[in-house]
Amino acid sequence: MLKSLFITLALLSTNILADKADILKGLNSYFSGVTEQDINSTPFQGLYEVILRKPALDVIYISEDGRYLAQGEVIDLQTRINLTQYRMSSLAKEILATTTDDEKIIYKADDEKYIINVFTDVDCPYCRKLHKDVDALNKLGVTMKYLAFPRTGVNTKSYYRSVAIWCADDPKQAMNRGMIQKGNPLVDCKNPIIDHLILAKKLNVTGTPFIFFENGDHIPGYVKPKSLLKEIKRSLAKYP
Repeated sequence: MLKSLFITLALLSTNILADKADILKGLNSYFSGVTEQDINSTPFQGLYEVILRKPALDVIYISEDGRYLAQGEVIDLQTRINLTQYRMSSLAKEILATTTDDEKIIYKADDEKYIINVFTDVDCPYCRKLHKDVDALNKLGVTMKYLAFPRTGVNTKSYYRSVAIWCADDPKQAMNRGMIQKGNPLVDCKNPIIDHLILAKKLNVTGTPFIFFENGDHIPGYVKPKSLLKEIKRSLAKYP
């Protein structure tokens, strides 16, 4: 069942086939930071796709004459692909690609088949629960790559505990200690914690653990290893 909410708003005059510049002029009255590169054609005749990056990542649609805006999901009934979700996932994948592995704490599977990126908080009970599953996930062929998301923000206890982990001589060992609520020396160094917080905001991360699959799909919260593997396979099989 399609659960979409469509809202129409008069944005511009009724000029026929307004170009991107005209559409942009109307959009910027409502949404800041939209550029011409954020406006794209779609397979849906008569609609342009608009990518919003502020205040949160989103995809909306606007009529080609620039008059009507629609918020909701577009689904291809022939392929059964949710085009809106697919676009959101591809955008998330692009954003995640701006990070490098040397910014992450990685638990690599010997027989790696899948990779997940996980925003974690060392003071989050469900993050600790997920961390206990690292060995089980590795045995299932899942490599886990941690990014930091201290939910209380910068200059808080959780933030400094994250800094101590990422700055440790052995970050994996420090993460293991932190996840069983053992302290690590509060050392400081050049670290990616603030960059991870900025990245999380761009990706609409709202809690922890927050798990991203390789295609940019995500699942919030804790999931048991075998169930998580099923979610990964289901997600990766959705798109051609």
